[in-house]
Amino acid sequence: MDKKAWIVITACVLGLAANWWYTDSRRQAAQAAAANAPRVAATAPATTQQPASPGTAAQPGAGTAPAGTPAQPQAGAPATAAPAAPAAVQPEIVATLTSHDSQGQEVAHFLFQNKGGSLRSVEMIGKAINSTKDELSENVRINSSSAHGIGTLMFNLSESRPAQYDEAIYSVVPELTNDRQVTLEGSVGNLRVRKTYSLKPIKVGEETIEGNAYMLDLKLDVRNTIAQPLIAQNWGIFTGTTHRISTSEMSNYTNFIFLEDGEFIKESKGIFSSFLGLGKNIPRSYRTDYQPIQWAGVMNQYYASLINQDKSQAQDTTALYLAPTKIRIPVTGEQEDGLELGLGMPDFGLAANTDPMGAFTRSFSYSIFTGPKLNMMLKDMTGEVRKIDHIMDYGWFYVISNPMSWLINTFHGWFGNWGWAIVAMTFVVRLCIWPLYRKSYLSMKRMSLLQPKMKELKEKYPDDQQKVSMEMMKLYRDYGISPLGGCLPMMLQLPIFLSFYYVLQTAAEFRGAPFLGWVTDLSQMDTVCHIPLGFMDLPVNVLPIIMAVTMIIQMHMTPSAGDPMQQKIMKFMPLLFFLFCYTFPSALALYWTTQNIISIGQTWYIRRLPMPELTKVPARKKSGKKSFMERMMDAQQAALAEQQRREKGMRNVTRK
Repeated sequence: MDKKAWIVITACVLGLAANWWYTDSRRQAAQAAAANAPRVAATAPATTQQPASPGTAAQPGAGTAPAGTPAQPQAGAPATAAPAAPAAVQPEIVATLTSHDSQGQEVAHFLFQNKGGSLRSVEMIGKAINSTKDELSENVRINSSSAHGIGTLMFNLSESRPAQYDEAIYSVVPELTNDRQVTLEGSVGNLRVRKTYSLKPIKVGEETIEGNAYMLDLKLDVRNTIAQPLIAQNWGIFTGTTHRISTSEMSNYTNFIFLEDGEFIKESKGIFSSFLGLGKNIPRSYRTDYQPIQWAGVMNQYYASLINQDKSQAQDTTALYLAPTKIRIPVTGEQEDGLELGLGMPDFGLAANTDPMGAFTRSFSYSIFTGPKLNMMLKDMTGEVRKIDHIMDYGWFYVISNPMSWLINTFHGWFGNWGWAIVAMTFVVRLCIWPLYRKSYLSMKRMSLLQPKMKELKEKYPDDQQKVSMEMMKLYRDYGISPLGGCLPMMLQLPIFLSFYYVLQTAAEFRGAPFLGWVTDLSQMDTVCHIPLGFMDLPVNVLPIIMAVTMIIQMHMTPSAGDPMQQKIMKFMPLLFFLFCYTFPSALALYWTTQNIISIGQTWYIRRLPMPELTKVPARKKSGKKSFMERMMDAQQAALAEQQRREKGMRNVTRK
């Protein structure tokens, strides 16, 4: 190998070593934090009591109003004194709702707290959505690290100051609470607020929608308690906080998400930072000039939390409150950057009320989704929440990723194992591109038969590379060979590979999903042991090693074609893919290994077929249309001829 090849190999090896060192240092830091730092409670602060039964009422503490009047008197009305700040009262879990799937299995536990009358956290149930190979030792809980529960009212929203949250202590209304709904009621300044959270029905007509088990209906009722009209402005409802569930996940999937006037929008924490250091950073964002917002929320790599406005809402929301926050990852206690979002509420007024026990005069209806990003489940929910399936975030590869996800889910329904579903899906993909692969192999074989003639050209014109290139183009044309024919399968496999990568990166189905023996979690590396090297522990991942070996075998079975530089690049492909996939989830290595094994079988079969002969193709008639490859070769040949003409016409101005 030449000097450049060794430079490339050395750079790849150093890059892999640096990645291993970084991954290992993060793992050791997380373990040290878990060993030395106190465990963070998953549902509430350490003083939080155990969940009560749905009908248990909380004892309200002293001071049940926030330190300010969120609803102000209208112009001309007498001023009212702001209530005193509430005494410090620890939040308590006062009610729990449990949802079930159509088979009666538990799906999620919804935990409600008295502080703010809100949804404190949602606990995911089931191995399919809980990883077994990261720092987590318990079920995933959404919004568990936030200081506020989902559904908490937000006041005084502005870019100039942090939002004010409802700190009032709510009580359970026993007569309106059962195993299907929870009703909480409390006093917020001059208002009386009632919140009713209800499980959504699994059955919608004759159709079973599994995703409804991760949803709640929220009815928010408000009434004025004083004899003056009030108006509420710059209000919002808290949709939750998001962050990485564990240090093994990727932070670039932590985003704000919302549907603006029917268009799915995703924003990252980068909106708070100036571009290339120009301008100034902002601590938060509050805009009231959006197009109508249908729903808004936050998501991380595998889970999402959002609030959807009821379709019958009288007035559209055009405001969003976005802010970064600092949280601690559950279990490890490691500090983490997070995001929080508030969905704006339309301004509204409340008439004066002379009856302290009067009826509620204003109502708002929402639906809350807090659950895993399961593509097929989300597609079934689009009738409930418009375009909710877009949170899978496949980007440009949606056209390929979406059917791949459907295919994997179909095979999982047949085999009951996600690993075998990946194998079956890979077999179908290779079967679909079989005609192209066969044609490509035969093209490479014919090109290899052309190598002696190319060697003669190089010997005939040793000092004229342009002449050699022009004559090679003539050979390709005379024998009907496409110089890119052997690259087509690789070019086609790359978008398929990237599409599956996007499916894998956001699919909660693979979390904790085992395959064979040592592969216990397809969403993680299939590490069997670590080799201590002094400065780091080198993980031994089996599937990437098998993938590289099968790729080398496949390349040795494929005829060499193209120029020497192209052949050298192809020889580096096993190393590059090995380095690329080594620290990636085992599902990705399983896919590429399977397709390599299938390719080996297809190549063995093709080699048993009669091989093509190197014969010239008949000249095409002038009226015939040229193919794309012929037009490309004509253009390249014309460019070479023009360059050669210019070089011959140049005057030699070198001083003797």
